[in-house]
Amino acid sequence: MFAVPTTRVQLGRLTVLTHGSPDVVIPLPVWQKLASGPYLDKPVLVELVPRSLVRELWARDMGSKPFPGAYAFRAYTRGCKVVLLSDATETAQSLVWLLLHELAHVQVNDRPLLEEAFRSTPRPPGYVSNDEAHEAWPEERFANQMADALAPSFGSRPGLNRLWWRTRTP
Repeated sequence: MFAVPTTRVQLGRLTVLTHGSPDVVIPLPVWQKLASGPYLDKPVLVELVPRSLVRELWARDMGSKPFPGAYAFRAYTRGCKVVLLSDATETAQSLVWLLLHELAHVQVNDRPLLEEAFRSTPRPPGYVSNDEAHEAWPEERFANQMADALAPSFGSRPGLNRLWWRTRTP
C-alpha cells in the first residue's frame, strides 16, 4: 500500500483507515454519529489520505488511467469504499461535508434504480478536470444536496463543494 503507517478504526459498519498524518482530520464524534445512527445500511470503508500521496493513490486505484493532476479531485467513491484527500486546502468542516457527499455516492452505487437514473445522463466532457462540468452532472448535484442538508447535523455547514474548495487550491 503506502510507505506510511496506517491506523484502522472500526465503528460498527464503518471502517476508517487513516494513512500517515493527514493535515486535517474528521473529528471522532462525527465518525461515531455516522456509525451509531441510521446513516449506513451496509459496511463502508473510508480512507483518509494525505494529498502528498495522491500519485501513489491514483496508481493504486486507477491503474493505467492518466493522472489528472494533484488538484483535479478531492475524493472519490468506488462501490462502498470512500477515499478522502487531506491537506491545507481542507478544513475539518469541509472534510465532514465531503464525507457526506461521498456517502451519497455510496447510496447511489448500492441502489440500482438510482444508479441507472443518474448514470443514464453521460458525464459531461471535462468531468474530472472542469469544475463547472463536474458540478453540472445530476449525481454530483444530488450528492451536494445531500451533504448540504446533513452538514449542520454533523458540525459542518452547507456549500463546501468543489467550487468552494477550488478557491483554496494552488
